[in-house]
Amino acid sequence: MLIAAFKSLYRQLIVVSALLAGCYLLVLVIQGEKAAAALVGTAVLGMKGPWVWTFGFGLASFVADRGRLLPTVLDGVLAPNQATLLAMARIDGATRHRNALKYTIPVTVLGAFLTAEYGIPNEGMSWLLIFLGVCSIYYVAAFLLFHFVEVTLAFNQLFESMDEVEFKRIYNPMHLENLTTYLALTTGLGLVAIYAGFRGTLTAGFQFHQQVWRMFLSTPLILFLPGTLFYNYYPRYVLRKVLQHKVMRTMERLGVLEDTDTKSLLLDLKEAAVLNSQILPFLDYKSLPSYLIAIMFALSIAYSNDPALKAFLNYLLNLGSKSTAP
Repeated sequence: MLIAAFKSLYRQLIVVSALLAGCYLLVLVIQGEKAAAALVGTAVLGMKGPWVWTFGFGLASFVADRGRLLPTVLDGVLAPNQATLLAMARIDGATRHRNALKYTIPVTVLGAFLTAEYGIPNEGMSWLLIFLGVCSIYYVAAFLLFHFVEVTLAFNQLFESMDEVEFKRIYNPMHLENLTTYLALTTGLGLVAIYAGFRGTLTAGFQFHQQVWRMFLSTPLILFLPGTLFYNYYPRYVLRKVLQHKVMRTMERLGVLEDTDTKSLLLDLKEAAVLNSQILPFLDYKSLPSYLIAIMFALSIAYSNDPALKAFLNYLLNLGSKSTAP
C-alpha cells in the first residue's frame, strides 16, 4: 500500500509538471515572457504549486484507487450482516467524485470567492490560470474531506449496530494491517496536503483588497484539519469498542455456562486478545500527553524557522489583541 501511495504521488507530480509547463507556454504566447515569468513566480515559487497539487491530487487518486478496497478489507474481518454491508457500501460510495458534490460544489465556490478577494498578483491569462488552479485545490480538498467524513460515518453505523457486528473466527491478519495502514497513510498525506495548501497561501503574494481577508488564510486549517485527525482515530476506536463489547458478552455467557461449555468461549477470549493487539488506537488517555508535546514541539520549530508562518501568526495575535483593547 505504501508503494501504491508513492506511485499516486509520482504520477501526479508528472501530470502537474506537464500542466505547469503547458500553462507557461500558453501565457508566453498570449502575454509574453514577462507575464510567463510572473506566472512561475506566483504558482511555483510563491504558492509552492507543485507541492500542493501533487499531494492533494495524488492523495485523491490514491483514495479513489485503494479506498475501494476497504470494503473487501472489512469483509475479511467482520462477519457479513446487514450492518456491515451498509457500512461497506457507504465506504465504497465515499471514493466516488459524483457522490461528493454536496461537499465539492459549496467548498469550491467558497474557495473561488476567497481567492478573488485575496487578490492574485497577476493579470490576464496568468491570473485566470492561477485562479483555476487555486479553485482546483479547494475542490480536491473538499473531495478528501467528503471521503474522511463518510468513512467516519460508516464506522459510526457499525458502532450504533454493535450488537449485530461480529468478528470472523478465522480471518487474515493482513486485513486489519491494511486497514490501519490505509488510515495512517491517508491521514499523513492529508496533513501534508493541508499544510502545503496553507503554507502556499502565505507566500503567494496576494494583494488583499481589504486586510480583513488576510485572516481567512487559515480557512484550510479550520475546514479540513479537525476532520482529518478524527478520521484517523474513530475507525480504530469503533473496532476496539466492538471488540470490548464482544468480550463483555463472552464473559457474561462464561459466568452462566457449565465447565464443559467454556472451552469455545475461552477460545473467543483468546482471539479477542489477538485482535485487540492489532487494533492500535490513534489516541488514548495514555498517549495524549505525548501527542500534545510532539505537536507543540513541531509548532515551535515551524514558528522559529518559517518566517511566513511566524508573520501570519503574529498578525492573528495582534488582530486579537486589538479587538480586545478598550
